[in-house]
Amino acid sequence: MVRSGVSICGRQDISAPSKSAPKAPASSAEHLHNDYLAPPNSFRNLPVTLGSREKVKFVPNAFPLLMKRTLLFGLLGSGLLTLAAAPAWAQAPTPVTLGTTPYTENFDNLGTALPAGFGVYTGASASLPGTAATFATAPAAWNGTNGAFKNFASALATGLTAGSSAADQNAATNRALGVRQTGSFGDPGAAFVFQVANTTGKTGFEVSFDLQSLDNASTVTRAVEWKVDYAAGANPTAFTALTSGTGTTNNTFGSNRITASFGTALDNQPGPVWIRIVALSPSSGTGSRPSSAIDNFSLSWQGNPNAPTLTTAPTSLTFGSQNIGTTSAAQNYTLTGSNLTADVTVTVTGPFTVSKDNTTFGTSATLTAAEVAAGKTLNVKFAPTAAGSATGSITHTSPGATTRTLALTGTAVDPSQLSFDFQSCTGTAALSDGWTQFSVTGAQTWACTTFGRNPADPASTAAFPSAVQINGFANSTNNANEDWLISPALNLAGTNFPLLSYWSRVAFAGPALRLKVSTNYSGSGSPLATGVTWTDLNAYFPTLAQTTAWTQTSDINLSAYKQAGVYVAFVYTSTTSDGARWTIDDVRVTNSATAPTPGIRATANSVAFGYVAPNATATRTFSAYLTNLTANATITSSDAAFQVSTDGTTFGSSATVTPAAAAAGPVTVTVRFAPTAAARNYTGTVTLATAGATSTVVNVSGDTYDVANTLEVVNWNIEWFGSAANGPTDNQLQDTNVRAVLNSLNADVYALAEVVDTVRLRNLVAAMPGYAYRVSDFGSYADNRQDPDYAEAQKLAFVYRTSVVSNPQFQAFFRCTEAQNCPQFNAWSSGRFPFVMTANVTLDGTTKQVSFVLIHAKANTAPLITSYDRRKAGADALKAKLDADYPTANVVVLGDFNDDLDQTITAGVTPPVTSYSAFTTDATNYPALTLPLSLAGQKSTASFNDVIDHVVVTNEMNAYFVPNSAAIQTQVTGLVTNYANTTSDHYPVLTRFSFSPTTATGKPRFAQLGLYPNPVSKSIRVVVPEQGLGLQLQVLTTDGRLVLTGNGSVEQLNEQLNAKVGGLNAGMYVVRVVGQQQTYVARFVKQ
Repeated sequence: MVRSGVSICGRQDISAPSKSAPKAPASSAEHLHNDYLAPPNSFRNLPVTLGSREKVKFVPNAFPLLMKRTLLFGLLGSGLLTLAAAPAWAQAPTPVTLGTTPYTENFDNLGTALPAGFGVYTGASASLPGTAATFATAPAAWNGTNGAFKNFASALATGLTAGSSAADQNAATNRALGVRQTGSFGDPGAAFVFQVANTTGKTGFEVSFDLQSLDNASTVTRAVEWKVDYAAGANPTAFTALTSGTGTTNNTFGSNRITASFGTALDNQPGPVWIRIVALSPSSGTGSRPSSAIDNFSLSWQGNPNAPTLTTAPTSLTFGSQNIGTTSAAQNYTLTGSNLTADVTVTVTGPFTVSKDNTTFGTSATLTAAEVAAGKTLNVKFAPTAAGSATGSITHTSPGATTRTLALTGTAVDPSQLSFDFQSCTGTAALSDGWTQFSVTGAQTWACTTFGRNPADPASTAAFPSAVQINGFANSTNNANEDWLISPALNLAGTNFPLLSYWSRVAFAGPALRLKVSTNYSGSGSPLATGVTWTDLNAYFPTLAQTTAWTQTSDINLSAYKQAGVYVAFVYTSTTSDGARWTIDDVRVTNSATAPTPGIRATANSVAFGYVAPNATATRTFSAYLTNLTANATITSSDAAFQVSTDGTTFGSSATVTPAAAAAGPVTVTVRFAPTAAARNYTGTVTLATAGATSTVVNVSGDTYDVANTLEVVNWNIEWFGSAANGPTDNQLQDTNVRAVLNSLNADVYALAEVVDTVRLRNLVAAMPGYAYRVSDFGSYADNRQDPDYAEAQKLAFVYRTSVVSNPQFQAFFRCTEAQNCPQFNAWSSGRFPFVMTANVTLDGTTKQVSFVLIHAKANTAPLITSYDRRKAGADALKAKLDADYPTANVVVLGDFNDDLDQTITAGVTPPVTSYSAFTTDATNYPALTLPLSLAGQKSTASFNDVIDHVVVTNEMNAYFVPNSAAIQTQVTGLVTNYANTTSDHYPVLTRFSFSPTTATGKPRFAQLGLYPNPVSKSIRVVVPEQGLGLQLQVLTTDGRLVLTGNGSVEQLNEQLNAKVGGLNAGMYVVRVVGQQQTYVARFVKQ
């Protein structure tokens, strides 16, 4: 699914939900997440777009190929045939030594290895080489959509045309070095690299090559710009792009000769010299990306071994943060001259000085030819006078020799400057605003990202420069890392109450950040150096289960550190199992005249125990951040069945936390569920409160309905299950993980979406004794099992326990063929119709007929309004059919709705009415069992903050619903490693039903809050299904920022809200009212 303005393309009508991670298209070798671009060396979250027909034909003549595969796999399985893997390499090139001009390469021997001096990289940027990528030597077809560097047939090969078959392409001897970019591979950052050992005695370099576009498929509607750039040194930190040498690849088959001159830039360089043909910018347009290649590479030059030469090593110096008015320690470089006929003049610009004896520093120096003949060490210091990024240079001139310029950069810091917005953050190792990064372990580091927080639109995920980000997931795997993001020295002397605040954002599973403070860090080097001490600060960071939006943490009291030379650091860790992506922006220290107000934050919005036997117990934990307390904090349970503890040992209806205990760090709150009555539903709240702070309420629930006597139903999108082209890259690992999740849930009915490999599903169910299954024999653009599109189509499936579900009958609503093109064909994702199982369900001796309607609705792809209309048309038709044909039946509608039920996820719909309004406006006859989860701020996908996997039932079936049993099973992420990348981007959703009478401890936990009118202009009316004077009101932005509070009766809340609602900025807001019975949540749009 795709957010507003972002869509996806693929071989079939993709139905990835618009607020969950998008379904990877045919152009992707692995599953994509598209909420924002990752920085260099991090290959997640690159947006892709969808073509008008949302379909790419993967394999011509697919049915004969399927027959061949069947025979091939049979031979493999019998042991009569074995296959050797094609060799592949991922290593940096070894620089070549140039001989006579020109140096040429035609790439015709790619079937053996990459040519000498050549390498392929991903993650390349203007400041980083990137990461050496794998190159497979086996010939590859132009229209292959998996992301990789490939051995292509050249567009100039004799006899080949745009329509040549894969066999003809593979047989061609004229080869080209190519790449297929995808949203998760090389877009941007793909690079062809040629390295030269040195260019001593050589001048006037020029490069030429054929730039080729090889895939002319109609779905290839993106264009990629390629540039030629260069750098020198073994590990360059800056590449210079040529103004010439730019070319574009797209879906116009052909080859263009590109020629570019380096002028004097590569003359007489000691090396190694890097020459890159690189895609530094994201592809433009929508749809799939092209297959691009280079051929017939030629590098030419002029030679004069006796010419005077000057070289510097390195070619640039970078200074770290330096306080203004101070002078840095010296850095040095080596100047070497040969065949010189006169002295060398050295001249410095910027806030830098140079010395040839490391004693006397100035803005110029003179050296004799003899001094530099064997290499002369020169020293440089940085002495800034104004805060900000500083640049300078050192030029070296001598008659007859090419002038050599050494670049100088540094960061000047004003220690009294205490606000950091990272707007000028464009580097990697050298961050902006005086901040630095230090990597203790691992290759991934804190780096700049263009996806910062937009103060005018905090909920936005669009690019807004800039912020600082790190991601332990790189090169398609999690990596072990420990990395520090360290502030410049802060001068807190003379402040009253220095209060630290920051905004953070998390995506993907992984450890939380830690915030530390030090007064004896040197300002450079390892933060773990001997003698350096760091103290943990009690700082809240949002959890993935709560939100992936920008969240502010404020009022961190630094009063214990009121001196100069204070450093704070955000410490990131990742493992080979989990690697979250964390982004930091808008860090500020404010000098408050008054002490900070107390605050309470919890890492859970709700705690669900599920089934626990009567007189048994179960425990769950969450963390509470209690900051700046002036009195004890209390943690109180509203129901005796739920007991609380702060030590995990002593439980009661309440617990107390002292200010000293709260200041020591987050408090682990343990909730124990101890039910006593059978066949009962329990709900309650755990309230955290202290003087001066807004209370935080955590909803708790559990039940004692024996699972042996209830129907457990799970709907789960298992993300391109078994697909060779999309979704998790390791199909066997996904298979193993899905088995583990299904076994742990132990449901009676599983309604599964996005099943691709039906054989894999058959084998999975065969290992589940007592279960049977049925897969839909249709899908998007797949009319039946014989359709060439069927094998790779996303299909729907039921897996059911045969002792509970009997006599199942299967059908599809609205089914027609692609050729017939009935109205519902378009509405239901071009042929992915509702799949229906009607069966007898037997519970505790009682049998009833139930119809399960499994849907995977139209995704929120561009054009967004069209997708919304298609989805709504499908929902309207489904509601009408159920009204007409199933007026008194027990019906469960469930699956991937690709929209939320509280309001639509589609931008541009005003008011934001859900596309399922036909159901939600008839809630009496069609209760939405999962709507309360949306209203409570829960989410059903790994990356976005909404529920799009829903369950709606008829009022007849609602009579058997176990109250409050609808739950999103996020706990399954603990069963497997790296759930969102190896298993699915959706969480399973569980609902339970009982044919016996149900009882509960109170009213349903999620009664609804009314807001009228909605959208809002100048006034609004709040309707709360609860009376009393103790109601508490909170109005928050969608990123969690509190903009309004109030307390009192409903009438008083309305007065307080309407006094300020007219002054709110346009946008969406969340209203939370805390009452005695429950917490009520709703949203409104301010116009």
